[in-house]
Amino acid sequence: MTIREALDKALVDLSEDQLRELLDFARFLNWQDERECWQRFGKAQLAKAYGPDEPEYSELDVKSEE
Repeated sequence: MTIREALDKALVDLSEDQLRELLDFARFLNWQDERECWQRFGKAQLAKAYGPDEPEYSELDVKSEE
């Protein structure tokens, strides 16, 4: 039996409220995947913008707004 077949069989006995909760969880899992993709994209773009030759700054380099 495949995962989808087992899932279909399990869904038969769930109430509408439980199905709604399961749908919310499935959407959350999809959102997590999308979020991770965006994070990888952001890190890659940051790596392109700043290379290994960037200077190291210390707290002394930060100017106060006083």
